[in-house]
Amino acid sequence: MSRRVLRGGEWAGEALRQLPAAADSWLRQEGRVLKADRHSVVALVQLQGETCYVKSYAAKNVLQQGMFALGRGRAIDAYDAAVALTGAGVAVPAAKACLLLEGSMLLVAQGLPAAQDLKALWTQAPGLAHPQALLQTAGETLAALHDAGFAHGDCKWSNLLWDQKQFYLVDLEAVARCPVQHRKQARDLARFTVNAEDLGVEAEQYGYFLDGYCSRLGIGRVSAVNSMRDDLVRLRARHRDKYGERGARLV
Repeated sequence: MSRRVLRGGEWAGEALRQLPAAADSWLRQEGRVLKADRHSVVALVQLQGETCYVKSYAAKNVLQQGMFALGRGRAIDAYDAAVALTGAGVAVPAAKACLLLEGSMLLVAQGLPAAQDLKALWTQAPGLAHPQALLQTAGETLAALHDAGFAHGDCKWSNLLWDQKQFYLVDLEAVARCPVQHRKQARDLARFTVNAEDLGVEAEQYGYFLDGYCSRLGIGRVSAVNSMRDDLVRLRARHRDKYGERGARLV
């Protein structure tokens, strides 16, 4: 596979010229690694004089290498989703580039080095000063996504990034267009709710989130809760099998 720009224009072309052949090693050495496994590395790194979020996707097999060469893969999906969401006025880190390297694909987006995800905020800061405002804003953020005609696809707390002013939705690989109050959006609600239960969130605190969500969409709590019941049953069972019983049911 030849190294080339898949998305991002002139900025991406300059960035590609700066990257070494072994991008994964470069990310691990030069960046602030946020997450890494056998097939991906996520880091904050300086690129083109900016702090960027960079995720490297390694091809898992020959078939995936071929898909990458055709310009298809999760990095492309995430880039295109970010562009669409930004255009719809939904708060996400700005997409900057998608690059094809030897055996891997890189997604480059706006870096938010001072931001923390909602799960980290909740678990690392006991006695959080303003849980009501934080959870209400999280509900409004998810509602804005749904109102724009999208579903996130993996709406766990770690995918809501707080920068002291607003939440940004991240990990956009599974974003899908859909009508408002579609089943996929109900699944987002259920995913957020089960994560809240796992984290031991109290019912009153969760209510702030639900009120923010429902108010933004102009729907009632009962409607929102009923829409996600089937997904709640499945997700709770899956989490119980994986982690055991954790937290109390919130709805």
